[in-house]
Amino acid sequence: MKRKVFVSSTTAAMLGTKVSGASAQPAGGGALSVRPTSGGPLVTPNDTFFVYSQMRTPAQQAVNVQIDGLVKNATRYSESDLQNLPHVKHLWTFECFVNTAGGPLIYTTGFEGVPLSALFQKVRLKPQARSAIVETNDGHPPFLLPLTELQRPGAMLVAAMGGNPTALEHGGAYSKLLIPGAGGNHGPKWVSRITLVSDDAPEHPAPPMAGFLFPSPPEAIGSLAGVTLTGYAFAGPERVGAVELSTDDGATYQRMPLPAQADPYLWMTWEVTWRPPQRGFYVLRVRAMSTSGRKQDVPHVIAVEVR
Repeated sequence: MKRKVFVSSTTAAMLGTKVSGASAQPAGGGALSVRPTSGGPLVTPNDTFFVYSQMRTPAQQAVNVQIDGLVKNATRYSESDLQNLPHVKHLWTFECFVNTAGGPLIYTTGFEGVPLSALFQKVRLKPQARSAIVETNDGHPPFLLPLTELQRPGAMLVAAMGGNPTALEHGGAYSKLLIPGAGGNHGPKWVSRITLVSDDAPEHPAPPMAGFLFPSPPEAIGSLAGVTLTGYAFAGPERVGAVELSTDDGATYQRMPLPAQADPYLWMTWEVTWRPPQRGFYVLRVRAMSTSGRKQDVPHVIAVEVR
């Protein structure tokens, strides 16, 4: 992971927030101290963004996004049309809905693009609009997305990721739809048409997830002086309510004292130092839950040999 920070207007005030190291006594034995990662939340290097697609990547095509249906002014946007509209920037976390415990289908980067709110304002949604059918150029069946997600502040057609134009495998510039805090199955790529309809559709939040980033699981080596691990937690669109750590292979769990989360759409990253009671082999597990109580079903696991 790379410790650079892409600051947006919504997160700039909080990215520098620090908390003093907090400590606790895990039930499994040994002292525990937790602190935020230095420099703010960790940002994923551009060349390690996951790519997940159910269909084949289409050939490069000209940007042509139609918004119609239950609107008063159906409009077709070309790439130049979208380039000339005001853009927003956010540092956010994007997680695939099928990501596993501590899995690789998650990344955090700076997203820049045209907010859907500006496009909807121009086309003027009709009162009966409740969701949208989103069509794409890859042959995927149309997506039915709730308007409550599409109207979240910051939902956008993404022009750039990590400071670079959105790559074709991620949807291409202005053709990737980003809904902050939604599971990746509500982030269509290669978008060509958004049709507002009166149907109801459920929201799909990202799954609550905590995991170890460093040392790279599944194994680490430490000493009685302390084992330091870097981890993350995310539960978009909610804030993280709790992160629990087990140092005895899940027999008991201890709630970690957490740093402040800068944004519910941005993962919190932390460093935890655990001082084991004696030498030997340990299995550590970490899991998260959201503020409403949604839980990570399967903890992330790392084995530690204390020498």
